[in-house]
Amino acid sequence: MSTSSRRLALVPDPYPGESLLSWIDALAGLNQISRLPAMRFADFMRSGRSDFRPSVRFVAHLPMEAMARVRATTGLSIKQLRTMTLMHYVDGVLPSPPSSDPRTFDAWLNRLQLAYPVSSRACPACLRENGGRWLLRWRLIWSFACVRHRAFLLSACRGCGKDLHQVLPDPGNPVLCSQYNWKYPGYACPRSIWRMRPPRLLDTHLLECQRRLDELINHPHRQGAQDILRTLHLALENIRINYDDAPALPDTDALIHRWWHGHGHALWYANNPVLTAAFIKVATLGGLNTSQNADVQVHMASWSADGFPSATTGVPPGNRFGGKCRAIACPSWAPPGQGSVVYAKDGPYVLCSAHTDHAPVPGK
Repeated sequence: MSTSSRRLALVPDPYPGESLLSWIDALAGLNQISRLPAMRFADFMRSGRSDFRPSVRFVAHLPMEAMARVRATTGLSIKQLRTMTLMHYVDGVLPSPPSSDPRTFDAWLNRLQLAYPVSSRACPACLRENGGRWLLRWRLIWSFACVRHRAFLLSACRGCGKDLHQVLPDPGNPVLCSQYNWKYPGYACPRSIWRMRPPRLLDTHLLECQRRLDELINHPHRQGAQDILRTLHLALENIRINYDDAPALPDTDALIHRWWHGHGHALWYANNPVLTAAFIKVATLGGLNTSQNADVQVHMASWSADGFPSATTGVPPGNRFGGKCRAIACPSWAPPGQGSVVYAKDGPYVLCSAHTDHAPVPGK
């Protein structure tokens, strides 16, 4: 008996920058079915597997055999399908995984802590305007605000408090939260995501940071993009680990100050767009370039005074985002653009100006 897939009649076009889960929800809405039947009709599972449930990291990686089946049922190309998963960012803003095996990829992505495969942040105003299409970049650690609407992204439902746009177990809905509360069988959160009002972001410095981050993410394979974003993440982790020694939060929105001072060591900034903004404010203080040229603004010079080091001169990379000096017994914090970065066996370290030339570095 033939096992060839039947071509679906109603298939939505992918929205620019959309995540795979969002496109499946659009497919479900167009065919007036729920998310799980849409996955089955599009043949994301092998034939005969009526008990199929997608991995919670479904948005991160789609195996080639699954993409081939979905291509036959929907007419979407392999490139279009890959572009809607986090694999789109590999060898760009995300480094190369150690293996193509999905389980290895999932574990590797979890260790990186650079993306949210199981949930998404969101801008309700964007969802209203585009008809409920969720952007893939909202799942990346560097997305904390919507520049267009000058507001923070939401990371959790304002009703039930659960993370937004999870793969399963929920019925899947781009408009309503619809997540189950297992204490009350049959209950699904009825809160409209479109009507949620995220806090406004008034700090123009942070809006400019997010604009430049969006530019880098939207062109993930542009030269230097991965280096800039990964270095920023290392700087945020440096602030988290050395919270007591980090510089004071500069003048910014009152909401950001409340979160920064009200959460002790702010360990979980990655799950909170407001705290993410606070950490980025500290990391980029004095590190923005005033050039209006778009190419210059996404260049490393946008983030420090040092610019790109020349590959032929062997000049070490500049200290773009600041950090605690790692020289032994040195309590100093090197601001962006000052001091230097030294690569040791277990990672890059920041040295203040006083120790740039002669300080011993742990692990070197």
